[in-house]
Amino acid sequence: MSLRERFFPVPPEAADPNAEARAAQGLASQRGRMTIAAAPRASKAVAAVLRPMTRESAVGLNELKRRWREIAGESFARAIPEKFAAGVLTLRAPGALAPFLQQQAPLLIERLKVAGAKVRSVRIEQRAAAKPVSNVGRVKRPLTPAEEQALGQALADVGDPGLRAALMRLGRAVKQG
Repeated sequence: MSLRERFFPVPPEAADPNAEARAAQGLASQRGRMTIAAAPRASKAVAAVLRPMTRESAVGLNELKRRWREIAGESFARAIPEKFAAGVLTLRAPGALAPFLQQQAPLLIERLKVAGAKVRSVRIEQRAAAKPVSNVGRVKRPLTPAEEQALGQALADVGDPGLRAALMRLGRAVKQG
């Protein structure tokens, strides 16, 4: 207690008549358990760690096409990036897959940002998937004896028989193709 309070006592303040009503109202609004905030997403922590490690330049369409399966994951592997302009990535997807991919677009955007792409939104176009090119109807011509002999002479200096056989198969495939 200070000297001032000893010699000049302050009269007690009158209790606020509405204080109890306000306290009851405050308690009623917070009835039940306190809500606990959800844990932060692991992707944000990983992105914070990986972002400085990625290259300084932004990822372009060719880089996306080259690393698509690695960046997007298996669920987006059948979609093909077609256009990337002004932060909008356009994907071509088979008809049945497009609605699923549209629902998963926020996940894809996070993955693309971690990879270094400056993506704001993803646009998915439903199109028929391109038919894969097959080599079924293609008949390979056998090598002529002169070609086979030239290939054998070129590989005569290779000492390891396994390596020589593998190089022979490669040489035949190149000549036949």
